[in-house]
Amino acid sequence: MSAPPQDTSTMSAECALAQQPGYSGLHRECRQTRDIPLPHGRGILLIPRCTCSHHRYRSPG
Repeated sequence: MSAPPQDTSTMSAECALAQQPGYSGLHRECRQTRDIPLPHGRGILLIPRCTCSHHRYRSPG
């Protein structure tokens, strides 16, 4: 029996591919570990961070 499909739309390309069998090592290649804001964008993100559960993020503060 297979696991239910996981939503990969908010993951980096590397982490989305790492969900497939045989590619789990690609989590190390992910570089989207923080939000990159659009210059002068007032909070608009140019590149959002990867939401993969394999990354550990520090809470702000």
